[in-house]
Parts: sequence; structure tokens; C-alpha cells
Amino acid sequence: MDTASTLMGLGLLILFIAPVGYLVYSQSHKEKKRAQKMAFLAGEKGYRLDETDNTYGLSIGLDKTAGKFFLLKSSNKAELQEINLQDILKIDLIKIDEDEKSTQVLDEIREISLLLKSKSREDKTLIFYAEEEDPVTEKKDRLDKAIKWQKSLQKYCKA
Repeated sequence: MDTASTLMGLGLLILFIAPVGYLVYSQSHKEKKRAQKMAFLAGEKGYRLDETDNTYGLSIGLDKTAGKFFLLKSSNKAELQEINLQDILKIDLIKIDEDEKSTQVLDEIREISLLLKSKSREDKTLIFYAEEEDPVTEKKDRLDKAIKWQKSLQKYCKA
């Protein structure tokens, strides 16, 4: 009786753990392929990525010597977006609450993004966290990534 209960318990455990394990493996495989695709596409244009990062649905990279910032979204036909950091005046970290106002309180934040202000007035927004799409448990991690990228990118803005 104990052996049968143990085997049934192990079977149920595997039944519930296997799908989660598959999802984690599948997501990490997709992110790895997207990062490789971004490195390949940047290499085709003659750039070398010094820093890269993957967030859910987006790969970002930086070529420090050329002063270029790269974005690649997760769709199959996504094209590599290239941003010249010498055209960027300032990079602001935006933390918005539910009333669309700026906030510093972590629990009130509904969206975290970087606003890249350019000379040509064609500002770009890079969203790191949106409460409607991302789990609340990742808010602090995404904020840390946004701060890291803001500091890193601001160094290479020549304006």
C-alpha cells in the first residue's frame, strides 16, 4: 500500500511539474534564439554587441564603440531596430502610476519605461514593465534593469 501511494504521488507530481518545466525550457530557448538572431543581424551590419539583455518579448543590445543601441522584438518577422545614441539628447526613466502620473513608490508603479529624447524630436519609448502584461513579481527586477540600461546608454549619448 505504501509503494502504490508513493508511486501515485510521484506520478501526480510529475504530471503537474512537467508542463511548468516545459514552459520554462521553451521560454529560455526562445530567448536564446532571439539573442542569437540579434547578434547575427547586428554582425551582418558590422556591429559587435558588447552588452545584451533579454526581457519578456524583447532583446536589447549595445555596441559601445559604434554608439548604437539595438532592439529586437519577439515576432518571427521582427526586424532589428537600430538607434544611434549620438542623436539622443537625454534618457529619462519613467515610472507611472494608475493616474498616469509620475511616482516613486514601487507598489504604485503601473509602467516602467525609458524615454529616449532625440534631437529630431522623434522620441522613442522602451517599455520594461507594464502591469497589464507582466507579472507583479517582476516589477522590482524590471525596474533594476531599466535603471541599469538608462545609466549604460546615457554614457554613450554625445549630445
